[in-house]
Amino acid sequence: MKFGSQLIDEIKTRIKVSDIVSKKIKLASRGKEFIGLSPFSNEKTPSFTVSDEKGFYHCFSTGEHGSVFDFVMKTENLSFKEAVKKLASYAGIKVEESIYKKEDILVQNKIKNLREVLKISSNWFHHNLKRELRTNKYLQEIFKKRNFNETIINNFCLGHAPKKNDTLYNYLKSKNFSSKDILDSGLIIVSSKNNEKFDRFNNRIIFPIYDYFSNVVGFGGRALSKNQIGKYINSPSTDIFKKGDLLFGWQQCKNNPMQKNELYIVEGYTDVISMYNAGFKNTVAPLGTAITVKQIMYSWRISKEPILCMDGDEAGQKASKRIPELIFPYLKPGYSLNFSKLPPKEDPDSLILSNNLKNLNLSFENKLSLIDFVWNNLIYGKIFNTPEKRAELEEEINRLLNLINNFIVKKNYKSFFREKFFHEFKFSGKKIQNKGKKEYLLSKNIINTNIITERVLIGTIILYPALLKKISDKFKSINFTYNKFNNLKDSIVNLFNKKEIETLNIRATLLKSEYRGIVLEIINKSILLHAPFLKSNSNSNIDLILKGWNEYFNMYLSKKNIDISKQEAKLALKNLDEKNYIKFKEIQSKYKKKTV
Repeated sequence: MKFGSQLIDEIKTRIKVSDIVSKKIKLASRGKEFIGLSPFSNEKTPSFTVSDEKGFYHCFSTGEHGSVFDFVMKTENLSFKEAVKKLASYAGIKVEESIYKKEDILVQNKIKNLREVLKISSNWFHHNLKRELRTNKYLQEIFKKRNFNETIINNFCLGHAPKKNDTLYNYLKSKNFSSKDILDSGLIIVSSKNNEKFDRFNNRIIFPIYDYFSNVVGFGGRALSKNQIGKYINSPSTDIFKKGDLLFGWQQCKNNPMQKNELYIVEGYTDVISMYNAGFKNTVAPLGTAITVKQIMYSWRISKEPILCMDGDEAGQKASKRIPELIFPYLKPGYSLNFSKLPPKEDPDSLILSNNLKNLNLSFENKLSLIDFVWNNLIYGKIFNTPEKRAELEEEINRLLNLINNFIVKKNYKSFFREKFFHEFKFSGKKIQNKGKKEYLLSKNIINTNIITERVLIGTIILYPALLKKISDKFKSINFTYNKFNNLKDSIVNLFNKKEIETLNIRATLLKSEYRGIVLEIINKSILLHAPFLKSNSNSNIDLILKGWNEYFNMYLSKKNIDISKQEAKLALKNLDEKNYIKFKEIQSKYKKKTV
């Protein structure tokens, strides 16, 4: 029984050599490689090197050299078959489903020919582009507008497919490739009517797509005319090309040193190139489809916590929300995701082309961890003012926890949720007796959206008092739920009106006053959960902070009537006793209708 080459390649792409070696010996980073004491000798000076990029280890003291399979075989005295099974299990691959019983030389030759066709085609597209750019003014304008300079063209091996339908086919035939080899590549489409052959990619900018071993395996093409069907198209699935398995930009990431161990995952080809141009050279993108588990796991080979940067439109945000459930079963210690939220209707490409790097960098600075992203999605826009709604939240949390297979990760997620549940959602209210049963009267919502809103409104001013120059009247008009908030508001306004006190010293002044306790309560780290725009550490992003504050002020105005109803209900129930229980139920029901 033989293992297929696809299984071997799959294991190599999912597993870093250093991850396996580090289970046996201690490794230290040295540039792109790792070094440690050889497991094959009793050396005192480290001479054992590991290269994840090249996929092998080398021992200078003994001459031992090989792949991750060789290492497992030699250090654990296993056969190749046993080593494959062990590493497949570590990579989360079911070996039984990946065994090829009839793999032979014909299959290997087919794959070899396919790779050669695609390699030659990529070079042909590339040379076509360079030739066209000398005379084609329309193409020149497009590349100038998008800042696709010569360096970008060469680094990404960009190409151009001519308008004529059979140009590539004829070229490949001239290189002595058979019609079958050419058709197997997916570069040619055969008409169902007359068997006429024509190029799949014509009149398009070509983006070569590489596998994780630097082989060209397919292409993406962007239309150059508005009347073309499909603005972007990809190669069809072949024996070596599966859209859901690959990441555009991987090849360039391999050739760049890591930048702060960061990797950015964006949505499209042009996003990757614009990010690269802007200095974010470690950027990849799925191939025109929603990101898959395989793609995320491959991204972990570059960074343990890549930053997912979906477009700021509704589709992009919706795509982001489905990712946690997708990746939860595959989480393991140290490996996760971060989420960056872009401004509405924007993507990295549009922000960079409009010279708006400020907002792009801010979105990266304010990135949310996977757990915070999940928590925000669980609670956003919801009110948990009944036991049933709290139970629903708890049920959803348990459902998500059950998706996590790694015991240690699940344990820590459970602890996080428990802490958030009891820290953020404190349940309070008066108790009465009703036939031996205890009930909470007008208890605060588990998530009291009014209090959260008010906390953000006053907390933003404490952190960024310069805002008062623009919104002082709005701030003065706020009637906070708590008197202590109102007293603090008055104190802030008074300090602001005193000419001798610098606005930037307001926070320090308050921390030295009787308001120190309430100020610390308002501006603790949990406020960032609800207002991530406050993560900025300077006034350079004051416009964005102002926008965020105004959004919360509008929320305050929209809920003002509900707040009034709540206060009236509390006043009516202040002296509630057994006799007034029925009346209480009526008022409570009325209040719930206003808050639902």
